[in-house]
Amino acid sequence: MRTPNGKYVLIVALAAITSCSTKMESLDNYNIDETFADMSTKDLHTKYYSQHRLQTTIDAPILDQFSSVKQPYWEFPKGVKVIFYDEQLKAQSSLTSGYAVYYTKKKLWEARTNVEIINDNGTKLNTEQIFGDENGKKVFSVKKVTVTDPDGSVIVGKQGFESDMAFKNYKFLDVNGVVSLKEQYEEASEEK
Repeated sequence: MRTPNGKYVLIVALAAITSCSTKMESLDNYNIDETFADMSTKDLHTKYYSQHRLQTTIDAPILDQFSSVKQPYWEFPKGVKVIFYDEQLKAQSSLTSGYAVYYTKKKLWEARTNVEIINDNGTKLNTEQIFGDENGKKVFSVKKVTVTDPDGSVIVGKQGFESDMAFKNYKFLDVNGVVSLKEQYEEASEEK
């Protein structure tokens, strides 16, 4: 209802405007960029090329990209499979994990949860967390790492390991394991 001089309507209108401006200020203080992805992709299959050569393929059920934050990143909340290729386009290693994140400015990968890397020789690495540093061209972990060779030899790095990106040349930290010497023993016996 309206009063004869219109004051009642004006008070309601001012209250509504004040209420809206208070809500807008609270939304301005809320940082939406860090909570919601700028882009989300389902059933991702992508190929990454560098210098006109296939470097990797990436498959993931979901990719969420956060590009408006201080440290932009891509998140693979349901896991990822990455295949790395050599100069002859031969798959030289693959990585699978239950979760992964890629920090785009740092060029740093982190894979977690049931991480497995297999190289083209059939050597398999298992761990719960591993990092890939594209700038330093290395893969490393500070968690327990188990490496199994095709011959059944098992080496455990209790406090991690470091490797080249192809998972060919690696070293362990705090090592123990079981190494198969059967073939070497048989060869030595035959020579006698």
